[in-house]
Amino acid sequence: MRTLVFTVALLALIQPACSSPGDDSPGTGMESAGWSALPSDEASSGPTAPTAGGPGPASSPSNTGDGVRSDGRAVGGETSDGGLWGSYGDPFAAQAEPAVALTNVSTSLNDVLENGDLEGACDRYANDPSNEVEKLLCGKWMFFYEGFGTSGVPKPLVDFLLKHFQEELGIGFSKLGLVADPSSEAGYPLGMAPNEEETHISFTCASCHFAPLPDGRFSVGAPNLDYEYGLHTLTFSAFPLVVVNGMGGLGLGQPVHPDALERIQPLVDKMDASWGLKAQFMMNMMSLMGQELPEFPEEQQAQYARWLPGTMDFIASPLPLDDGVDVVSKISAIYGIPTSEEGEEAGMLHAMLGSAGNTQTTEGFLELFVDFGGGEPSAWDSEDFEPLLAYIESLRPPKPPQQPEELVEAGEQVFVEAGCVDCHQGPRGSGVRLFSFEEIGTDDALKQWMDPGLTGEPCCEKGLEDHPLTYSLKSPRLVGLWAMERFLHNGSVGSLDELLCLGPATTPIDEIAYGNGGHEFGCDLSTEDKVALITYLESH
Repeated sequence: MRTLVFTVALLALIQPACSSPGDDSPGTGMESAGWSALPSDEASSGPTAPTAGGPGPASSPSNTGDGVRSDGRAVGGETSDGGLWGSYGDPFAAQAEPAVALTNVSTSLNDVLENGDLEGACDRYANDPSNEVEKLLCGKWMFFYEGFGTSGVPKPLVDFLLKHFQEELGIGFSKLGLVADPSSEAGYPLGMAPNEEETHISFTCASCHFAPLPDGRFSVGAPNLDYEYGLHTLTFSAFPLVVVNGMGGLGLGQPVHPDALERIQPLVDKMDASWGLKAQFMMNMMSLMGQELPEFPEEQQAQYARWLPGTMDFIASPLPLDDGVDVVSKISAIYGIPTSEEGEEAGMLHAMLGSAGNTQTTEGFLELFVDFGGGEPSAWDSEDFEPLLAYIESLRPPKPPQQPEELVEAGEQVFVEAGCVDCHQGPRGSGVRLFSFEEIGTDDALKQWMDPGLTGEPCCEKGLEDHPLTYSLKSPRLVGLWAMERFLHNGSVGSLDELLCLGPATTPIDEIAYGNGGHEFGCDLSTEDKVALITYLESH
């Protein structure tokens, strides 16, 4: 590492929970099962997931080709007991409502923020641990404002950008897809909050898992698919490099990739046009003199420049941990996560969070987020996480617009008869097993997550003993789809119409990590059945 006179070293930016651990968890790409649920006749080109704790859920029965499945049931339609769902049961049966609930969906941002009641909630809960309302209020405060000691962006840099680049970045970075915090005097967005020392601005759960819906409501737990995380990161990293390089080469030779420069060019142009701005920048950065600037290779800058809104790779430079592979995951919803009781009843080994399905619990994911984000996991135990966990468990999908009842009923029939239920038979349409990339046919870059050489062992000196790599995919929950526009684990498909091949053929994308191929299930349905199926899916 080299030392800079002006180090703008954000550059410990941590991906929020956002990630999507992948498809359904706070945060994007980490998950773990400790078992391989791949069918015995399906060989993965990479290492298979280790087995632990007994067998995983059984594979979906196959179609024998004569209208009878390998488990003896008829393919789709009515079953021997006369019910449409048969032994599966309706995966979209109403989820039990929490005993206590806050305002998590509303057109009023102030109502969602509980009209100021979040402030001091954790202190009130500490004084009265039996108060369930204060417990949830504390958890909601943590969701919006707790950075868990993870690395963040230098506060002087954030303050400079928010003050001088509102036209380019929006109030509270709103033009990057974040929501301005109406209670922040400094103009911070929801999802970014100062650390205890007031030296850095850390990311929180809300940066990725809080978003406005198409109907104008705000929803806690909804994936922020408008979030330009790649551009946001370049704004905090590549832009300062350009500035300091233009001030006598203080960037010490760290070049900026042309694709990255193109994304931040409006910021650069404004800075170049004003010596006053440059002077302000220098004054703001004085407090960072002598700090170390992490490496930010040009290749990875280019990757950040390519990411679609609502997608990210949180294990990559300049973040605290880099696994050496370009792996893009979409931000996912975190409402409706299956309870342990629901999972057991459905035959799931555990909640199967993230795209790879290897994170067993929400608490486990939070622990990984702290660890991978440069925080200290030992500083957080189950008791510390408890309010946030209780709050996340209370989140429910936002109610969709009313759909034509006859189409919903027809689509339900298609969902069963076409075999969609074979992969989405768990709570809220989640899966109960893992799938190989060969089986689904989607881009398989995720197989290399934390194991670029496919050696069977995680890289990067990070222990994943409780979260073993699966080298597989899980099927995501199917609630809230009416408000979503990113599909497949990497977000490369932009609509349900596109996913089901309804309408003009889409342009194939073959680039590794960004490919939109695979998951051809449903493409052979009639147009009428596709319309009905989409209506049914969007009714949940």
